[in-house]
Amino acid sequence: MISKGLHSADKEKSLLSNLLSYAKDYRTSYDAGGPVKPKPPINIDEYLELGIQIASMSDAERENLQFMLEKLGVKKK
Repeated sequence: MISKGLHSADKEKSLLSNLLSYAKDYRTSYDAGGPVKPKPPINIDEYLELGIQIASMSDAERENLQFMLEKLGVKKK
């Protein structure tokens, strides 16, 4: 009975060792990628205010805005 418990513990220790080894290899693969640039958080108030401004534009103002965005190279999503 004791030998079964030790055998099980050895298997668990081996499994844990293999898992930690894999995790270490997986984690170090990110080291060569360079720094991550965090995305700025979206301010919902500004987003809604912009939506209201665009919704209240005349057709001519929307055409001008579309022209400027095309010249800037902004792509539609």
